[in-house]
Amino acid sequence: MSEIGKEIRLDLMIKGTRKTFTQSHVPYSKALDYTDGEAKLFKKDSKGKEIAPASRELTEFRAEFVAGLFDDKDLTGAVLLDGIDTWDKDLIMEIIMYRVLGYERPAEEPDPKEKKDEK
Repeated sequence: MSEIGKEIRLDLMIKGTRKTFTQSHVPYSKALDYTDGEAKLFKKDSKGKEIAPASRELTEFRAEFVAGLFDDKDLTGAVLLDGIDTWDKDLIMEIIMYRVLGYERPAEEPDPKEKKDEK
């Protein structure tokens, strides 16, 4: 199922004011750019063993990438990291995984607390 036009929305705090950034079109080439860019962050040691990038380096790359999806040039990776609330930190990866790379969201399991009593 195609979700063309599905809007990405970021609500960020910038200098004490909430600002909303939206983007409705993400070219497929961005998926290729992301996979190429992240792959370059992984290095190999002298024995050929893969070395993962530092967590901060990976997070900053991802934030810069997501910021680059938006037409608003005021949105940068640094602005995104400073403006996003810690409660919403997973939103960066959600945008990458589900909007850019096109993975399907897992089906949500029903809350067991909401289960009806069967009598």
